[in-house]
Amino acid sequence: MTKHRIDSFDFMRSVTAWIIVIYHFSGICNMAPQYANFPIMFTHANGVWGENTSVNIFFMLSGASLYYNYPKLKASSLRSYYFGRFKGLFPMFYMLWLFLFYQKATTTGNLFYNGSPKTMLLTLFGMDGYLSYRFTQNYYFIGEWFLGALIFLYLLYPLLTWCISRCRILTTLLLGAATLAFHWPIPYFQIQRERNLIVCLFAFWLGMIFMEYREILSAKWIAAVFGGIALLFIFVKVPIDPFLCAQMIAIGLFLLFYHLGSYVMKLKRLRPFFQYTASISYAIFLLQHVVMGQVIGLFGECRLSVAQEFLILFATLLLIYLFADILTRLNKIMLKSFWFTKIQDLVTK
Repeated sequence: MTKHRIDSFDFMRSVTAWIIVIYHFSGICNMAPQYANFPIMFTHANGVWGENTSVNIFFMLSGASLYYNYPKLKASSLRSYYFGRFKGLFPMFYMLWLFLFYQKATTTGNLFYNGSPKTMLLTLFGMDGYLSYRFTQNYYFIGEWFLGALIFLYLLYPLLTWCISRCRILTTLLLGAATLAFHWPIPYFQIQRERNLIVCLFAFWLGMIFMEYREILSAKWIAAVFGGIALLFIFVKVPIDPFLCAQMIAIGLFLLFYHLGSYVMKLKRLRPFFQYTASISYAIFLLQHVVMGQVIGLFGECRLSVAQEFLILFATLLLIYLFADILTRLNKIMLKSFWFTKIQDLVTK
């Protein structure tokens, strides 16, 4: 049975994609001495937008969406579930990565231009971004570090469905306490705390919890209270660890965006645009760094004003949309191809 589409999720996917793109654009402009500091979506009063704020919203949305579609997983359906996750992530990833790798290899004249070919295994499993803090010489081109984290979360999801049906309170307390513990230095992890799988797992879990109690948590007063707290932390500096502020901002904005989305998606003129953006959002995440680097690279010798940066950002967004649309269409063609459907039949049946 086909489930009712949650329109707010399309709105949230779109907004999250825009925030992440603008954050990275701002970061490039603010770190280049010849450019003016771009004024939006890089930092807020208690931290930065990208590393933990917008990414946590993305993880919460991923957990909520997955739990809505797969609230229970039987052992007999695991093969179908995992292949579905593979189909949603890797074919498009491989398609774009192989194109860029071929381009780079032919330019340098060396197939293994960046060190040991063993590190290509990281790419094969989608972990080159997430594990780049340990393996700096790898073949990382596209996507984000959170792609690797998302893969781990998808692998763990069947266990999380078991936890939510049998020990949801205990799991929430344990993950919440473990995330809170990163307020203090923990020497056991080399990865930065914002990217630690425990922190990502807590955000993903909260998205699942939201769907379990959606009728209660989508109330106007809850969106207003938590959204208000998020806005307070965005605009007012408080004497609290920025890492902890980011967790509260992400939770508040998730609830606020969900509520706003239910109104915005009722507007007939805007609804198709948000639905379209949501449908190509994964391609946007994969492409953004490549397209952005190419466009801004054209102005490497120029001194840019804020007004000029806005024009370049607009042009960058148009190109990201164009290539994301093409990549999404090519991916659909590949997934419908004879050989891919044969592989799917072999794996899932």
